[in-house]
Amino acid sequence: MKFNKWLMTGLMISGLWITSSQPTNAETNASIHNESIYDLYVDRYFNKVISNDYDVNAKDPNAFAGGDFLGIIEKMDHIKKMGFTTISIGPVFATETYDGKRILDFNTLEKRFGTPEEFQQLISEAHKQNIKIMIEFPLNNFSVNHMWNAETDWIQSTENDVLTLDLTNGEVQQALTDTLIEFANTYGIDGVKLSALDGAPTSFINELIATVKEVRDPMYVIALEQSDANFDVKYSDELLVHFRDAFKNTDLSTESIVTTDENELLLFDNLNTERFTYYSALENMFPPTRIKTALGAMFTMPGVPYMTYGTEIAMNGQNAAESHQVMNFRVDEELIEYIQDINSIRNKSETMRTGKIELLENDNGYTVFKRYSDEEQFIVVINNTSETKRIDLASDVVGEDKELRGLFESDIVRADDNGNYRLVLDREIVEVYQITDRTGLNKSYIFAMALSYVLFLGFLVIVWRKGKQRRSEQNNK
Repeated sequence: MKFNKWLMTGLMISGLWITSSQPTNAETNASIHNESIYDLYVDRYFNKVISNDYDVNAKDPNAFAGGDFLGIIEKMDHIKKMGFTTISIGPVFATETYDGKRILDFNTLEKRFGTPEEFQQLISEAHKQNIKIMIEFPLNNFSVNHMWNAETDWIQSTENDVLTLDLTNGEVQQALTDTLIEFANTYGIDGVKLSALDGAPTSFINELIATVKEVRDPMYVIALEQSDANFDVKYSDELLVHFRDAFKNTDLSTESIVTTDENELLLFDNLNTERFTYYSALENMFPPTRIKTALGAMFTMPGVPYMTYGTEIAMNGQNAAESHQVMNFRVDEELIEYIQDINSIRNKSETMRTGKIELLENDNGYTVFKRYSDEEQFIVVINNTSETKRIDLASDVVGEDKELRGLFESDIVRADDNGNYRLVLDREIVEVYQITDRTGLNKSYIFAMALSYVLFLGFLVIVWRKGKQRRSEQNNK
């Protein structure tokens, strides 16, 4: 049965693209609206080589754990499989801390992460797989031993061994700009996540964004801090909390998340917050189911999905020591496969990324909306409630003589005698229906079922023949 379900799901999702005239993500013009972002720290991902494990102590949550650039290359297929198109890897400069933020020297890469050649190899390997690499560039709060600690006119504070610069100082602004531009030109990165924005004038941030975007196209610039600057997408602490609170349990209000637009960053946690799993566990809920439902919403609503590493294994944590765990790749793949499927739908449908949205129903966890363009139409049903839900859609919503094809459950819904399309969905499930012209016999479904049974029977025949041969050989001894 598992084989049949896998086969049918693959064929139904691939069938979406057969009927669609939309180009794939790689064929469209570069835009952050076509991206989905996977965020990680180099040190916490995968330790490929031990030659750069200086003072590494994997048992100390505050120490370096050994992850490196080559480790990301080693596990890039994992990220590619889930369908992410951009990897954000944190700061990569010489640093005193595993997260890369207590920077010592902008002119040197952190030796525990790898060499300049290995970093260049990471970018080259990512580009071969049509994946973009984004680095984090903190504007402030470096190590007190930073290369700029002698520039006394630049320094605002050195409390707690943290070097805080005066970001209103023109020389500081120029030094930061020159550093970032030189780095971007040297390595050919595809994006920058600016951080530690506090105290930076908006005008300076805008100038920095504009200057770094001149290096190459595309060059995405984002932040996980609220700002009025001209970032490619807007980040909102409030929206993050709303997503988290809407999906940590069932039957919760979704009023605050159904008005997203394509220029917003969609996420329910990040490396600076508690893990989403932490909140769902507090509710005594099963985290993988909560994560699947939340991601189902994030990847089908307007906006740019942003997922923290470890979400695919329901990583938990209330603070950095807990939530910045070393990634564990030896886990059940059910959640990973779900992310792959829902991300595949988004990646291969321009309508799902940038199309219009029409809200059809929204009631305490039960949300139904239409995503549409001139080329495609979808109905998305999010049943984040504690019971089975039903909705009847009129022909003025779906269209005349149409059918709805479920891309996960493989069901086909046609109009009843009254012209209504009845959708019934079990609790805690997200389903995406593609609206297509009504057909006669579902030849794809019949072929798939026939093929699955032929393969199964062929397998039985092979097993039977091998068994017969083995028995014959034993009798002849």
